[in-house]
Amino acid sequence: MDSISASLLFILLTAILYIVRRAWKANQYWKERGVQQVKGSLFFGNSLPLLLWKMTTGQLQEKFCKLFPNEPLIGFYQFMKPILLVKDIDYIEKILIKDFGHFMNHGIIALDDERTPLDSNLFNMNGKRWKAVRSRLSPIFSTGKLKLMLESMTGCGEELIKQLDKEEKEDVEMKEIISCFAMDNIGSYFSNSCAFGIDSGSLSKPENEFRQIGKQVLQVDISTFLKFVTMIHAPRLAKFLNLTFSKPKIINYFSSIIKDTMKYRRDNGYQRNDFIQLLMQLQHKGYIEVHTKDAHDDYLGMDATTFSKEKFELSDDQITGHAVTFLTAGFDTTAMTILFTLYELSRNPEIQEKVREEILREMEQSGSLTYDALKEMHFLEQCIKESLRMYPPAQMLSRVCTIQYTFPNGITIEPGQSVFIPVMAIHNDPKYYPEPRVFRPERFDPDNTIPACAYLPFGNGPRMCIAMRFAMLEIKFCIATLLRNYIVTLSPKTKQPITLRPKSFITDTNEILYFKFKKYLKNQS
Repeated sequence: MDSISASLLFILLTAILYIVRRAWKANQYWKERGVQQVKGSLFFGNSLPLLLWKMTTGQLQEKFCKLFPNEPLIGFYQFMKPILLVKDIDYIEKILIKDFGHFMNHGIIALDDERTPLDSNLFNMNGKRWKAVRSRLSPIFSTGKLKLMLESMTGCGEELIKQLDKEEKEDVEMKEIISCFAMDNIGSYFSNSCAFGIDSGSLSKPENEFRQIGKQVLQVDISTFLKFVTMIHAPRLAKFLNLTFSKPKIINYFSSIIKDTMKYRRDNGYQRNDFIQLLMQLQHKGYIEVHTKDAHDDYLGMDATTFSKEKFELSDDQITGHAVTFLTAGFDTTAMTILFTLYELSRNPEIQEKVREEILREMEQSGSLTYDALKEMHFLEQCIKESLRMYPPAQMLSRVCTIQYTFPNGITIEPGQSVFIPVMAIHNDPKYYPEPRVFRPERFDPDNTIPACAYLPFGNGPRMCIAMRFAMLEIKFCIATLLRNYIVTLSPKTKQPITLRPKSFITDTNEILYFKFKKYLKNQS
């Protein structure tokens, strides 16, 4: 070997040793700081089960928690990035509520609104910008506005029953039907299909464009996965590359719908009680009018008295970003919660019958399926909450430290440190929920006390899901509509036990869920 080749070989080996050494050093980050850590592999850290789609994020984090049952904090690695897993609910309460100022952001570096209008949404926003926008969007989901939203659901409910009556009542695959219902329901709250060209109609025409584009929102392919990994682990690189969570085809489709809707209304002086109109009101006035105050609105943190005094600008692109986020975020998350609740009620016929009795009783008192009737269906709500506990749509919450913070056990983290909260692991902890894999709606009886941060399907604190009550209203309405019309049982065609699908951003099943529907006749049960 000549001297040049030997030199090149030496340089190559040195570079390899340096890279390996650096990767090994990265895996010692938590150990050096006195935090119990999960041993990871070089370069990949603890991410291989996710990369190979062997586990869901929630299942992997639950495994970490079981390795260190008495530790409030656990260190692990996503590739070479150190992540702090916070499993103690008192610590979680500090992060989400008490010391929120230290953990205000999700950790995504926001792109410029002008370049990526559809990423201009509450989830991606940080700091003061997030706070200002959140406070002004909150009135959209006040009690008065929810009552108006229910009016849009009625037609979707009637179409749902109409389509089910056409189906064979044996082995009905409900995921597609419920997904179409959720899509029609949210789509109907955006505009009138005849006037503005949104022909959602997914229940009657599941092959239509609105449904087909909507199905792609949370589909995971290798490109989407790599973008997601880059945005989470290398946010500055993602910003440089102009990466977004949105897909171009979806951006163009829904952006066109929203902008055409706004143009039509301005050109024709048309107004309608829906999400677009409220955003247009916010753009014009700088605030959204709230005519009545309800105690249940407190979680929204509204302070409408200050809105008229503050200047607030909202561009058409920003309206589009917020509208499309709301439109698409509710498709699959709502549908899967309805499906999981129906699954558990089918497996527990005595609980289903109790729910049905409550539905019929409240409807009889109100005369129909009204907002007030749904509000009084407390046991139905307990069933939905239990389903959300067992199958939380988001299996973890993420935050980033923005101001140096010291936990009660003395561990200090620096700004920029990512913090994960293992929602699924907490929901399955027998310390809070004895026999956690058993469906027990009575856990959420008003007489039972569950620590605030032991139940996190919508998060908690200032950044909890702004549309939480809209989602609950939609879920309650759908299940009430189904159970007052049918007795639902699980088809033998459904393979059990069900397992969770790793290749999904939200909680989903590997198995197809089939149901049997028997028309409910009064006094038959």
